[in-house]
Amino acid sequence: NRNNDQNQEPAFKREVSVTGALTDILRPGLPAMYLYQGNLIRTSTVQAILEASASHVRFETLNSIYTISYNNQPGEGFRVTA
Repeated sequence: NRNNDQNQEPAFKREVSVTGALTDILRPGLPAMYLYQGNLIRTSTVQAILEASASHVRFETLNSIYTISYNNQPGEGFRVTA
């Protein structure tokens, strides 16, 4: 018998911690996009928003767990929704 490995979650996801800014609303089921050191970064599909505050957001994607700390508090264009 062969185990059904393709349906198992990875045992370890890399952790990414950056200071940047979300460019759009963070939504599970869609990739996140953020600005980091002048570069626009697109993640894999967001699985869950783990934590959101005025100073940072933490979320899980298919491949990683991200913590994005804001340079400044997010403005109207940088909303975080669950």
